Amino acid sequence: MEPRQSLSVAMQSYRPSLEDGPLKYFEKAYIFATQFYNEQIQQIWSVKFDDVTPEHFFREYIWVVHATGFNAKVVAKMMPRLVEAYGNHRECACQLFESLYIRVSQVCAHKGKAKSVHSTARYINDNDGLTWGKFKEGYLSTPQKLTKLAFIGPITCYHLARNIGLLEFVKPDLHLVRMAKYWGIKDCDEMCKMMRDHHTSQGFDPMPLGIVDLILWYAASTFGTIDIKVAGER
Repeated sequence: MEPRQSLSVAMQSYRPSLEDGPLKYFEKAYIFATQFYNEQIQQIWSVKFDDVTPEHFFREYIWVVHATGFNAKVVAKMMPRLVEAYGNHRECACQLFESLYIRVSQVCAHKGKAKSVHSTARYINDNDGLTWGKFKEGYLSTPQKLTKLAFIGPITCYHLARNIGLLEFVKPDLHLVRMAKYWGIKDCDEMCKMMRDHHTSQGFDPMPLGIVDLILWYAASTFGTIDIKVAGER
């Protein structure tokens, strides 16, 4: 999970500028993100795909599905109640959807998302008797494989991948796409690699591309990128 805080007066002094260029922008984004979101960054950075349990995966899947197209701050507040309403993956899989939705709809009345979580819980538990390790390798080990899951598309698959320990992938989030376009960089991957290489050259430990992505997202989603869109379209 990567919930966001509301923009505060204290955050304003950390605002990065497009005019700084990509490398300086990342330096400022890094200072901002580690000041206000260090716990979340370290938690995601610490996840190892080989060690991911069904419980961890299912919780992150619920988060990504419900955060898609929705305000992350709002979903973060709902998450404890959502997790309780769904139960663990086994409890969720054993229930009839109609009974499950009665509880879930009291927290979030989005039937399509609830059906997706229910179907994935059943998918985990009914997939031809595969062990968790074989299921994980066959269905979760790349962003592309994750798109087999309900409500996980060609963009959100990178979000879920990062949160289950596949840290060398970059989500082509709208904010990052705007920035790469504005600076004339080929794509989000190239932009994040450039930023990581520069950051490492300054004496910092190398970080996974997914963490570079996360730091940029925290800064861009906090301070906005509508000015990038306007400038890039001139």
